[in-house]
Amino acid sequence: MDTSRVDLVLKYALAVASREEWGRRDLGAIHLLKLVYLADLAHAQAHDGETFTGAPWRFYKFGPWTESVYERIPAVLAMLGATEQRVSSPRTPEEVIRYSVDDPDLFDDLDRHLPLVVARSVKRAVHEFGDDTAGLLEYVYRTPPMMRAAPGETLDFRTLVRPTEATEPAVPVASEQTTPTRRQEKKRAERMAAARERLRAAFEARRTERSYVQPVPPPRYDAVYDEGAEWLDELAGEHVRDRGELKFDDSIWKSAARGDADTP
Repeated sequence: MDTSRVDLVLKYALAVASREEWGRRDLGAIHLLKLVYLADLAHAQAHDGETFTGAPWRFYKFGPWTESVYERIPAVLAMLGATEQRVSSPRTPEEVIRYSVDDPDLFDDLDRHLPLVVARSVKRAVHEFGDDTAGLLEYVYRTPPMMRAAPGETLDFRTLVRPTEATEPAVPVASEQTTPTRRQEKKRAERMAAARERLRAAFEARRTERSYVQPVPPPRYDAVYDEGAEWLDELAGEHVRDRGELKFDDSIWKSAARGDADTP
């Protein structure tokens, strides 16, 4: 691990936070740790799996963790002369500790020493999450290295695909229509027609084989039929108790549903 790079990202995160509006300038140790992780993630995406700090990240409890980075936080806070603020929280018996810096020149001094992709990821995360612990933890938990690992395992950044302008997800527009397009409606109708044809053929084959009596009138495979079939499928499902304990096999951590975003 490159300690100087870890310190640089930690300092930069505090410098970026100092430029936010009042009430969003304080960060805790857990926020700083996760911001270094996001910096490594962004760098790995742009450099074929190579992280910026080289820290040994692993799947710990509910997120990425490494003692090597966490142990650098007190030293960096001391170097910056960061201000400590303790706030009582009704959620936990312990006080919540937050840190901030007040140095108008710090951001410009550090910004030019970081790769653009790293600086951009830290700025984006600080602005989006601030000290929102729950939101930040949920976000880092769902990143690709976490979704491809099991608790206790070292995170692998080599499987990340280098992003391009063509593959970056588009930002949803508030006015974007959510109703299906004509093309989508046509595709759906074609799938339903094909399903009805398969069902009809299967029905005819069984009728011929077992000499079933042809119903009068013959069934209508229309929208009403489709809705009825879906309703019967729902009735066929087993009832799930409101209370109980579910146990999952450890293999779920490596299932396609976690590692492949395209898996339904």
